[in-house]
Order: sequence, then C-alpha cells, then structure tokens
Amino acid sequence: MSAFEYLSVLISIILALGMTRVLAGVGEMLQAGSHRQIYWVHLLWILNLFLYLVVAWWIFYRWRNQQPWTFFLFVFVLISPTILYLASVLLFPREGVVDATVQYKTHYYANHRAFFTLFALFTPVDIFDSLLKGLPHFLQLGPQYYVSNTLYFAGLVTAAITRNERYHQFYAIFFFVQTIVISFTIFHTLI
Repeated sequence: MSAFEYLSVLISIILALGMTRVLAGVGEMLQAGSHRQIYWVHLLWILNLFLYLVVAWWIFYRWRNQQPWTFFLFVFVLISPTILYLASVLLFPREGVVDATVQYKTHYYANHRAFFTLFALFTPVDIFDSLLKGLPHFLQLGPQYYVSNTLYFAGLVTAAITRNERYHQFYAIFFFVQTIVISFTIFHTLI
C-alpha cells in the first residue's frame, strides 16, 4: 500500500461522513414528511454541499504523486474535508425525533453565519492546497480558478454576514451554477 493510499483512507472517511450526514438529513426530511417545512434555498445548499463533497473527493486524487508525505502536510490536507464535514452538520438540525416539527427556513438563518464562515474558509485552504502541489500546478488551473475562488470567497463571506433573503436566494443558485461550470472546466478529468 502506498503512502497516498494509506492516507487517503482517512480523507475518504471524513468526506464520507459529510456525505452520510447530508444523505441522512435528506432521508429524515423525506421520512418526516408533513412535520418538515421545506425551504428551497436550504434544499439548494444541501445539493451544493453534496456536490462540493464529491468534488473535494475527486480532486484529492491530485495528491497521488506527492513524495514525501509529512505529518504537517497530511494534517493540512485534512482541513478541507473537516470543514466540509462540519458544514454538513450545521446544515441540518440535530438528528432526533422524526415527528418533531422543523422549519428549515428558521434553521437555515439561525445557522447561516457559522455555515457560510466555515464554507468561506474552504477557499483560502483550497488556494494554499493548490500552491502546495507546486507552482506549475497552480498556474495550470488558469484564470477561471482565480476568478472563481474570488467569487466563492466574496459570496460566502457576504452570505455569512447578511440575512437578506433575496441575496441568499440569488447566491444559492449562483453558487450551484458556478460549481457546475468549474467542475466541468477545471476538474473534468481525473489527472
């Protein structure tokens, strides 16, 4: 077993825990039915986060040729999946009684600061992560990577600061479209 294979187990577990939390939250929403008051912006952020978890797992493969692995580097690489896992926990109320009434709009705005602050932290970590893979790798990502990270960071920080419902509606859609575009332009092949 290579060092990458060995270390990728823990990364995969943390990302899988995030995916599990998202899927369990959706399952609980479906199971509870009328006890849950769905908010479409919250639903879109569920989709956004799940997509981001998948993308994070996909791009982790780019570390496969790293030699040597140091403990510091490994701990740093753990930051991104940990951020996404914690965001997945914040996106849903605590798991509990399916019969409890949950208003997802209320939950969303009660947790938006912590959720979007965590999500915003992902951007500088991702930039540093890309730089650690080497300047040629970073430059190869191109201007769309730099622009998209600027937009991600600015949008997520704004979402953390404001409770403006129109902004949150707009940004949930914008984030989804941006992530789809970036995923299919920069990260479309497993290299």
